[in-house]
Amino acid sequence: MKPNKITLEQSLLKNIFEYKDGNLMRKNKIAGSLHKSGYRQIKINNVIYPAHRLIWIFCNGSIDENMQIDHINGIKDDNRIENLRLVTAQQNCFNRSKLTAKGYTWNKNVKKWQASIWLNGKMNYLGLYSNEKDARNVYLEQSKIHHNEVQI
Repeated sequence: MKPNKITLEQSLLKNIFEYKDGNLMRKNKIAGSLHKSGYRQIKINNVIYPAHRLIWIFCNGSIDENMQIDHINGIKDDNRIENLRLVTAQQNCFNRSKLTAKGYTWNKNVKKWQASIWLNGKMNYLGLYSNEKDARNVYLEQSKIHHNEVQI
């Protein structure tokens, strides 16, 4: 789901909902429904909002329109406030690739390992390598430099 600019106030959300175990509750029932994307969504005044963004506002106040809410563990409907963090689009992309990619793949056309890394919304080519370990090490070096993180 594309992040929405949400103009709803924290006080309004607190009048409508209660927060319990990662869910906004209305009359002791979990508000909203699961979208086919895996994210929970909640309709308020005929507008559909991602639940994780409403929960962030409920607990922390407004969200800068240039920021996104990241699910730290990568589980799209785990909206516990301790699993949500405010990040830039690039930081959110880093977390997504950490969960789904190793930073290298087998290039069957040239029969070599190809390393690459996401930076500023673009895939950057890091080279072709005869063995998997070399491709992985190049990716890890670049990840430390650009993402300030160490991956196993």
